[in-house]
Parts: sequence; structure tokens; C-alpha cells
Amino acid sequence: MIYTYDILLNWTKNLHLIEFFEWNLEDDLEHIKKIPIFRVSDKVIKDLLTSKLKIDISFLSKIKNKAEGYFHNDIDIIDYAVIVSNNKKAIALELNNKGEVLYKSAMLLDEEEEVLDIVEDLEKTDLKYEVLDTSKEELYLTRREKEIKEFLFKELKKIKSNKEISKLNYLYEEFFSKENLDFATKIDKLKLEIEKDYNDFHNKLYSLLKLTTIKKK
Repeated sequence: MIYTYDILLNWTKNLHLIEFFEWNLEDDLEHIKKIPIFRVSDKVIKDLLTSKLKIDISFLSKIKNKAEGYFHNDIDIIDYAVIVSNNKKAIALELNNKGEVLYKSAMLLDEEEEVLDIVEDLEKTDLKYEVLDTSKEELYLTRREKEIKEFLFKELKKIKSNKEISKLNYLYEEFFSKENLDFATKIDKLKLEIEKDYNDFHNKLYSLLKLTTIKKK
């Protein structure tokens, strides 16, 4: 069994990975003492980046109790954890006893490079799996941009639910000319703009909404 040692992982339940440059201190970071490594195909990595997978249970016996993490001052045995790589990208996985991927993590740059060096000499494992769910999120967005888009949709929904006509008019007129349109039409036009590819509009609307929130407090 080939391992890598003393690495930091950021476990997420999201279908998309949180890349190391977007990690936050409040994330679920875990110091791993050791974890096995397997080389897999490009397709496996591609599917892991966008989907929730269920790995064939025949693979579980190979990794059972092989990974260890630091928990306070003790060593914690992780039932099913592994790093898979196609020699271009490395992804850490934690699975349940059915083979479902519960959590996954990207790696710090230098630690990932070490893994890529290791898998270069490994035989490729034919990993069988089933795709359970696929994300429809925009892959190119950063974590921050996703959070801003989610915030904008949430705030627009509040404006609609609370019938905040003056607030909507203020926001609308910042981006469009004064038009004699009804409340619902203005909501729809702003929603369509939010749904578009990320641009300066999103940043400006976010700033305006945060400003109105502060003023309200």
C-alpha cells in the first residue's frame, strides 16, 4: 500500500471542491497522519469534480482502516478514506460502508505535487463506480462569486416576498432607466441579470444590497 503522510485536508459535502486558495479558517480542516493513494483514470477525476459518486464496494476492503487522522492529542482511524489521482489532479475522499463519497477535499499545492510525483510510478486502478448526482452549478465561478450570487437571489426573494417596492425601485433604477413597469416585471428583469455570467453587475448589486442592509440596522 502506498501512502502520503502529514497533510491538511478541507472536507466538504459539496459536489464541487473548494480549492486550497479559497479555504477559510472556519472550514472543516483536518490534519491527516497518513492516507493511501491510488492512480485512476481521467474520467474518474472529472466525475468527482462535478458529481456525487458511489464507489463499488469491492474497493472498500483495500482502504478499510488504512487512513489515520489527528484528533486533539489522539490518532483517529478513518474507516474509509483515500486519495485518488490521474497524475494531473489529486482528490481526497471519505466514504461510508456502502461506497458513497460522503466528503471530498482538494489539497494544498505542495502536498498535491508530492502525490502527483508518487502516482507517476503507480499502475492505474480500474475503479468502478456509479454517479448518484451531478451538479448544475457554474464550474468556473470562484467560491466567493458563488456566495455572492446566492446572496443576490436570496435578497431578491426577500424583496419579492415582503413587497419592498421602494427598495426594488431604488435597485432597479441603478441599472435600468426609469420605466413604468410593474413590481413583478422589475423583479424578473433583475433576476435575469443575476442569472447571467458573473460580471460587474453582480458586484455592484451586492454592494448596494449590503449598504441597504447596514442602513436598515
